[in-house]
Amino acid sequence: MARSAQDPWHRGAPPHLPAGAAAEALPPVCLLPGDPARVDLAAEVLDDFRVLGQNREFRIGTGRAPGGRRIAVCSTGIGGPSTEIAVVELARLGVRTVLRTGGMGALTDRIAPGAVCAATRAVPGSGAASHYPAGPAGPAAHPAVLTALRRAARDLDVPLTEISVATVDSYYLGQGRPLPGHEEHAAARMAVLRELGVDGVEMETETVLAVAGALGVRAGAVLVAHANRATDDWLEDYRPAQLAMLRVAVQAAALLSDDDEATTSRGRRPRS
Repeated sequence: MARSAQDPWHRGAPPHLPAGAAAEALPPVCLLPGDPARVDLAAEVLDDFRVLGQNREFRIGTGRAPGGRRIAVCSTGIGGPSTEIAVVELARLGVRTVLRTGGMGALTDRIAPGAVCAATRAVPGSGAASHYPAGPAGPAAHPAVLTALRRAARDLDVPLTEISVATVDSYYLGQGRPLPGHEEHAAARMAVLRELGVDGVEMETETVLAVAGALGVRAGAVLVAHANRATDDWLEDYRPAQLAMLRVAVQAAALLSDDDEATTSRGRRPRS
């Protein structure tokens, strides 16, 4: 059967993610790191972890959280376009809750490098997300996801800072990093970011929240501050903080998986 250009799925398999009709069904909750290498890092916090496949920047694995719930992990790559693809295709494959697990640059000195943070909302700034309107204030994390993150962090004794973030499609000038001959532009851009009143800047959260919300999928983001732009500090070894963040994410995912199982058994999807 010929593939449709309008909807290029083929025999139940998506055109990008290494999953589909021929593969095992994905669990209802999926963690979304940006870096494919961080999919494998989940093996340190999930039991029976195995990689299902990789295509381009999309690497998918599954494992079991403490208590036995299956959790999926799928990398999104960097930025909005590939993140949109991941969220859309995961939703069509049956995933009902997505949780971004990534890094950000803090814009306030109250957030030290290495801090684990839960994003409550994302200020608009991503081109991909702009196709999924979420209102002038930007998309917000689903309340049930925030509740699960708070409970998981409390149970694991991991300090959790709730923040707002700006999502942008640029790592250098768009985040106020100077390039030769463009120092004034970078400084002006940094001033704009500070005027937004957000706590951090990163590249994927708005897309995750906006796309998931449009598709009726619950979404949130838990982020490690890899740097602080206010103090100009950089976290050289962020592996311990990433593992702490992943433990919180996995425990929250297990709680959210229970919600998804309960709503599925009652014949309805989680409220978005």
